[in-house]
Amino acid sequence: MRAEESILARAVARLERRGLSLREALRNVLLDPTHDFAHRAAAGRLLALAADSSALAALLALFHRQVEKDHLYATALTLEQLNDRRALPPLIRALLEDPNPHRRHAAARALGWIHPSSRAAARALARCLSDPSQPQPAREEAAESLSYVGTTDSLDALIAALSDPDVPIRFWAAFGLGGCSHGEPRAIQALASILHDPHVPPGNWWSVGREALAALAGLPILPHNPYRQRVATETAAILANPNATPEDRRWAEFYASGK
Repeated sequence: MRAEESILARAVARLERRGLSLREALRNVLLDPTHDFAHRAAAGRLLALAADSSALAALLALFHRQVEKDHLYATALTLEQLNDRRALPPLIRALLEDPNPHRRHAAARALGWIHPSSRAAARALARCLSDPSQPQPAREEAAESLSYVGTTDSLDALIAALSDPDVPIRFWAAFGLGGCSHGEPRAIQALASILHDPHVPPGNWWSVGREALAALAGLPILPHNPYRQRVATETAAILANPNATPEDRRWAEFYASGK
C-alpha cells in the first residue's frame, strides 16, 4: 500500500474506533482542513465510489464557509484533486463575485487544474487577470492557471498583462502565454518584446525576461525554434559561470534539464 493510502487508512480507522461509520469517517477526513489535501481528496474519491453524491456539495459548502487563507487554499487543492467538473460553476462565481480575497485566490488556483475545463472557466480567469481591482494574488494565480486551461480567447488578457506595473503579474503572464498560446504570432511577438525585462518577482524565481525566453523556447514555432538553442546556450554559460547571479542560476538549473 502506498504511503498516502496507509496514512488515510489509519486516519479512517481512528475515526471508526470512535464509533463513526466508514462513510462518516471518510466525510470527516474530506472536510477536515488539518488533513493533507491529497488524503482529503482520496477520501472524496472513495465516497464517490460509494455513490455518496453529497460529498462534493459538502466540500464546496466548506469552501464557502472558510475565511482563512491557508484553509481556503487547502480546500481548493482538495477540489482540484477530486477533479469534478461540477465544481467549476461555483468556483467561477467565487472568483468573480466573492468578497473574500483569499477565496478568490483559491478559486483561481482550482480553476486551472480541474480537467477537462470549460471556456467559461478560461473566460473567468482572463477577466480576473484583466481586472486591476481584483486581489493581486488572484490575478497572479489566474495568469498561471491560464497556462493550463487558457484558449486563444485568453491571449489578449495575457498579452496586456505583460505591460502590467506589477512584476509578478508580468512574470506569470509570460508563463501563461507559454502554456496556452500554441505559437500564435502575436503571442510570440509579445513575449519577444519583454526579453530584456530584468525585474525579478519575490520568491525563488528569476527575471521576467528569462521566463519569457523559456516560454518562447517551449512554443511550437516551425520549422525551427531559435529560442531553444538560445536557452541551451545561455543555461550552459550560466552554469559554468561562478559569478552568475542567484536568479540566473535558479533559471539555468530549472531549464537546463528541459523542464
